[in-house]
Amino acid sequence: MNKQTRGKQLVFASLVPIVILLGMCFTPLYTLMTGKEIILQTIPVDPSDLFRGDYVTLRYEAEEVPKELVEAEVLDELKDGRGEIKVYVTLVKKNGIDTPVKVSLVKPEAGTLYLKGTLDYIGDNRDQKEVAFIQYSLDKYFVEDNTGTDWEAASTKGKILAKVKVKNGYAILTGIKKSK
Repeated sequence: MNKQTRGKQLVFASLVPIVILLGMCFTPLYTLMTGKEIILQTIPVDPSDLFRGDYVTLRYEAEEVPKELVEAEVLDELKDGRGEIKVYVTLVKKNGIDTPVKVSLVKPEAGTLYLKGTLDYIGDNRDQKEVAFIQYSLDKYFVEDNTGTDWEAASTKGKILAKVKVKNGYAILTGIKKSK
C-alpha cells in the first residue's frame, strides 16, 4: 500500500465520525427551521430532583390521552404484551391548545398535524379516568438562573403552556410561558 492510498484512507476514516455527528444534528435542526409551532397544555408535576440546576419538569395533557381516542389496533398490540408501542397521535387545535384526537399505529396522511410517541400502558390518571400514557421526550426545559423556583411553582399548578416545533411527528420543545 502506498502513501497516497494510506492518506486517502486516513481522510476517509476521519470524515466518518464527522458525517455521523452531522447526520444526528439534521433532524432537530430541520424541525426547528421548518416545523410547525404548536402549543401544549401542561399538567401539575411534583418535582423530585433539585441537583440539576434551574429547570422545569413538564408533563402534558397530551401524554394522558383518553382511552376512547385509542384505535382498536393499538389496543390489540397492547394486549399482545409487546410493551412499549410506537404510535402516532393526531392533534387538532382547540381553544388555542393542540389537543390529541386519535392514537394510531398508522402514520397520518400528509398535512395532518401529529406527534410520534411511545405508548407505555393504559391505566387510571390522577382524576381516576382511564387513559393511554404516551411519552414524547419533552419532559424538561432549562430556564434562566434563579428563576427555576417560580417556574416549578407554576408547573405544580399546571399553569405552563409549552411551545413545541413539530415536523413529521418529531417534536422539539422551544419555549414555555405561564398561562392564566
